[in-house]
Amino acid sequence: MLSLHLLSTLSLAFSLFSSTSATPLLNVNVDVDSVVTYDLVVSEGLYNPDGGKDRLVYFMNGKFGSEMITIDEGDILELHVTSNISLPFTLHGHGLHQTGTPWMDGVPGVTQPMIQPGASFTYRYNVDQYGFYHLHAHSKNMQDDGLFMGLTVRPSISRPAPFAQISSDVLDQTQLAAAALDSHSLLLADWRHYTSGEILKIWEESNIEPLCVKSILVNGQGSMVCPPADELAPVAALKGLGNVTAMGCLFPDSPMLNPPTPGFGPESDISKMPVDMYETCDVENVGAPLHTVNVDNTLTSWAVLDFVNAGGLWEHRVSIDEHPMYVFAVEGEYLNVTEPVDAIVLASGMRAQVAIKLDKAPGSAYTIRIAANVAPQMISGYAVLQYASLDGTTAEFVKAEGYPALPPSKPSVHYSGALLTTATGLSHNATDFDDFGTGAAPFVASSPPGNDQVAQTFFFDMSRPNGTIWAMNDTGLHQSLYEDNGPLIWDSVWRSVAADKSGVLGAHSIDFVNQKDAVIDLVFVVNENSPPHPIHKHFNKFWVIGSGAGSFNWTSVAEAAQAIPENFNFVNPPVRDGFNTPPAKAAAGGSWLAIRYIASDVGPMTVHCHISQHAAGGMVAVLLQSMDQLQVPAEYADPSSA
Repeated sequence: MLSLHLLSTLSLAFSLFSSTSATPLLNVNVDVDSVVTYDLVVSEGLYNPDGGKDRLVYFMNGKFGSEMITIDEGDILELHVTSNISLPFTLHGHGLHQTGTPWMDGVPGVTQPMIQPGASFTYRYNVDQYGFYHLHAHSKNMQDDGLFMGLTVRPSISRPAPFAQISSDVLDQTQLAAAALDSHSLLLADWRHYTSGEILKIWEESNIEPLCVKSILVNGQGSMVCPPADELAPVAALKGLGNVTAMGCLFPDSPMLNPPTPGFGPESDISKMPVDMYETCDVENVGAPLHTVNVDNTLTSWAVLDFVNAGGLWEHRVSIDEHPMYVFAVEGEYLNVTEPVDAIVLASGMRAQVAIKLDKAPGSAYTIRIAANVAPQMISGYAVLQYASLDGTTAEFVKAEGYPALPPSKPSVHYSGALLTTATGLSHNATDFDDFGTGAAPFVASSPPGNDQVAQTFFFDMSRPNGTIWAMNDTGLHQSLYEDNGPLIWDSVWRSVAADKSGVLGAHSIDFVNQKDAVIDLVFVVNENSPPHPIHKHFNKFWVIGSGAGSFNWTSVAEAAQAIPENFNFVNPPVRDGFNTPPAKAAAGGSWLAIRYIASDVGPMTVHCHISQHAAGGMVAVLLQSMDQLQVPAEYADPSSA
């Protein structure tokens, strides 16, 4: 006979699985044809999320950094956007397929004009996917000011899921499935006390890229952190960083930030960079409220957390104290999960869904850590995993100098982002999710077309010509070249660009895919000292087929795979919409990343580094795919051609 607990869990799972429409939310309506309509008002105002100073931010339906939409696989999402802000913008559905709807991709100057202040625009997404996504501004770095939100797409009941690989227990599998349909969504964002517009102005005037944040937020909440200098200094020395500021940042005159070469140091002016942008840490105002994830293990033994790095700068290493994570989906793709890990690294724009076992005492609490996994700054953000208790009691938090009050739990990741080991008192060496391991392969095997089917290969030289430019081939597409112009999707615009061989096309940042459904290889080559570049491709996903250190000295992937087969995977490789280039050292010849996709969509497809400042600086390219076959509806076409 089934226990009451099991019956109730099965009942919950059945009710969740049999749902054919989205969970009712504020401003959400669902009709009988599974069309979900959602009204989104974007507004602006002064706000202070981390205990620092007020500054201009953007609110999504009155919320800062925490708005969410939940729909079901197969729904059509109609998103009615109204702008009550003073700047024009667009909204990009990050990771959403644009099959037959390239005019909904939300890239200004590429797929649509800007949404002007006071105007409205309706995005219509045919959501044939599942998993966790986010929507964000794709103009002027405005996502860094809070113009983003989350999107959960609950999978169809017929969608094969990997939960039996996490546990062979039927109750566990049922609870995992239920938890995945009722997950906790966490939007992570690095936060600065200057607006994105102010950051770009300071960058232009100083010729030094601003690379320091004040805090890391979770769902719009978080605290500044000001560790004592005697904690930061030895860690900085161990990492070979030298002196760091009270914010854990490199000083602006560091050769890493401001190299003494033409185009950089000799043309820089440190006096144009405000001191409080990189050095001043307001320890007296540490302690702003942290986001809390509430769980109850009297109801279920499992919880699912969805993470997205919605920030535009730092890569984050995410961990949950004393809770190993089963990473079962990344970027809307179920994975071949078998073993838990202690941490997962998320570059800008990247998403992961993890399951954790709720095996701790009622009322206990554990720190969720989000540590910058970068060289220019040591900083962590925090949230709390809180277990419910019958009598309402909770754990006592500990307040240390320079930190917000945190649960007294045991970390797997250091404040600096480093994994902890047995040498630092951990019971085991902490483990990272391996983006190239067997656990990163799709749960339902997906192998790319063979090398003999590749129709075109595009090479992108990822470079930094000077202090304010990042490029994908030559000058790249700086935002000033396209964002405020008529979009490339308009017939007159793309034809004009195609005819102008000396213009942006001459920079090799705009090119043509000649045939619909062609197999395309993109090879990103980094020949200089460079951090990883999180490459995001629009329209549809790609296979990550190869990467490596050193130069890419071949004319095709097929040729390279013959020379260095160990660097390639053509059998069930990761399927993503975003992936990092490897870190590059010029002395070692740099690094490279190779991806493969099918150009099944017609229209202008954008591919770019997802670090806001790199994209703004020009690390953007557009491939014009089968443009002669593109038929843009009249309401989205060039009004001058009507």
